[in-house]
Amino acid sequence: MPRAGYVGDELGSTLIGSQLVRDIMSLCYLMEKQYAPYPKWFGSAFQQLKCSGDLLPILQRTLSTESWRQREVELSEAHQYLAAMHNELGITKPLPVEVSIFHGRPFKVIHGDRFGDAILDKIKDQEVVRISKSTLSGGIDQISDNTKFHSDPHTRRFTKQRYLN
Repeated sequence: MPRAGYVGDELGSTLIGSQLVRDIMSLCYLMEKQYAPYPKWFGSAFQQLKCSGDLLPILQRTLSTESWRQREVELSEAHQYLAAMHNELGITKPLPVEVSIFHGRPFKVIHGDRFGDAILDKIKDQEVVRISKSTLSGGIDQISDNTKFHSDPHTRRFTKQRYLN
């Protein structure tokens, strides 16, 4: 999101920001062990989650700002809140909740890969571990929204074989 804004693509940054808001909301459903309904009811149902009182104002500010820099501030606050929610679950050792600079670039991120890796380290079922390490796993909506899917021809061929044959 900030990279698009940084190069002057405020519209692209806004679109990516809205996708990140959706992803944050999806993670909240998972962490609160609640069903995430289809888009028509997604926002209404989100308001019933325990975390919505704190997160909804942040997410609304994220969606309404016209500046990628302010959007980054709001998303950083939301990501830090999510990181704290993760730590409260107790499924991994506590992980840092602060955003930090992304590999020397002037953008702040939560380094979400740390959370995924920590969760994966707790999985004991070897079949689940094997599936998680395959090229891509998950529902088609998760896969088709993945950067690797768009940039790697092998991944697209693999996905086509897996889901269309």
